[in-house]
Amino acid sequence: MRIAIPQLNYITGNVQKNYEIMLEAIKKAQQVRADLIVFPELAICGPFPQDLLEKEAFVDECRLAVDRLAMECEGIAAIVGAPNLDIQSGIMYNSAYFIQNGEVTDGVHKTILSDYDVFEESRYFVAGEENTPLTYKNQKIRILFDEYESEYIDRSDHIVLYLGIIPFTTESLISRQEILKNLSYKYSKNILAVNMVGGATSILLDGNSLGYNYKGKLVVRLKEFETDFQVVDTHEMGSLSPMPEHRGVHISLVHRALVHGIRDFFEKNGFTRAILGLSGGIDSAIVAALAAEAIGAENVMGVLMPSVYSSDHSLQDAYDLAENLGISHQLLPIKEIYDQYLRLLSPVFGDKPFNVAEENLQARIRGALVMAMSNKFGYIALNTSNKSEVAVGYGTLYGDMCGSLGVIGDVYKTDVYKLAEDINREGILIPENTIRKAPSAELRPNQKDQDSLPDYALLDPILKLYIEENLSLESICEKGYQRETVDKVIRLVDRNEYKRNQCPPILKVSKKAFGRGRRIPF
Repeated sequence: MRIAIPQLNYITGNVQKNYEIMLEAIKKAQQVRADLIVFPELAICGPFPQDLLEKEAFVDECRLAVDRLAMECEGIAAIVGAPNLDIQSGIMYNSAYFIQNGEVTDGVHKTILSDYDVFEESRYFVAGEENTPLTYKNQKIRILFDEYESEYIDRSDHIVLYLGIIPFTTESLISRQEILKNLSYKYSKNILAVNMVGGATSILLDGNSLGYNYKGKLVVRLKEFETDFQVVDTHEMGSLSPMPEHRGVHISLVHRALVHGIRDFFEKNGFTRAILGLSGGIDSAIVAALAAEAIGAENVMGVLMPSVYSSDHSLQDAYDLAENLGISHQLLPIKEIYDQYLRLLSPVFGDKPFNVAEENLQARIRGALVMAMSNKFGYIALNTSNKSEVAVGYGTLYGDMCGSLGVIGDVYKTDVYKLAEDINREGILIPENTIRKAPSAELRPNQKDQDSLPDYALLDPILKLYIEENLSLESICEKGYQRETVDKVIRLVDRNEYKRNQCPPILKVSKKAFGRGRRIPF
């Protein structure tokens, strides 16, 4: 059987657009004489539709789009992932419709719903009670949405199609490879897994649709972070040459994922230009470089907003970065505004010593200026906070925490430096001085991040154990970290949950990012 695998960038909630790109793929599959074309789960409505599924009109639109696709399927069958509402019972399933001879003739419901991390399928769907194979061209086709549905695989099945989508993380591809490899080898079945590419705001999908033959060998792989199309002859999968599997995680993968996430966010929301504050520090430099790569340097504006505490070299580093990247920039010194605020507040502050109030005032002035530029010229503000800062609350609400998208909010500070090295691999874009100097918010004289926080080389591993591995204080200490340090870090993380609740959406690249996948009361 010749099976077409279209790896497409679906738009969540835009049923008409999804219908159009799926129809285009069907036409292409017809031209190359494929027998069957396979679309992943929820393809017609786009990934993670959330409460759109509670709108009856939206679900009806999805079903009508499936029917319209069926009318175009001449000489070819199709499997289409879509929400499936049973009108009589009011029950909705996460289903794969089967189309042949121009009609929707069958379907399979997802029997094991996902309710971990960013998934909350039980909120919208009811699990199907059985998984019956589809029969087409005298072959039995088993549909799986989840690895735990593999118990349904039968000896008589000819091919297994895996329709479940898995959000990108630094570990997702390796995990997916292992799952499919084990299933294909255990059951001696050819398996084709079709995935999406693109994103749903903070959630990224990396493509990498895969095919394993009945020997457990990887023989089909579509492009990474790109749309793609491939036809696979299942009769030939056993004789195809094995392909190398991805092993390990390189920072260049995170680099590519973030660029992809920015570009997709802008395209799907109809945005064209980005703005951010340039401090001369590593975080804003990285975000500016990623944005320039994603949407074009001509569409990125950097705003330099030095205060009395800003060093001359930081201002020069910001200028050098803008020149290296080819982005436009504006200089808006904040000393005069800051002094006016202090004069106004002087009767209230009295003789109280300089503290975080004066520090955060500078950050909030900068945030207000960036947002003013955003409103006046139609730029979309990008947030530059890294995961380490977001975790411990080392940021100012309505100041440096403002923005429409958290670009590196799931990247620890130590990995930010690795990103800088990767960005500079073919030439210096991030100034060397920006990389070498000690990180500082420059909100008071001679300030350094490590005045308030443990060294990032110590802080980041503790944060990862607590946030991503969910380890307790005792368990982290057992790994050799000092109790006093671990206790301080955990208290900072817990105390600043209210701040993170006001963060912009953060591009997810780890298995546990801040946002909808980590819900902690405060």
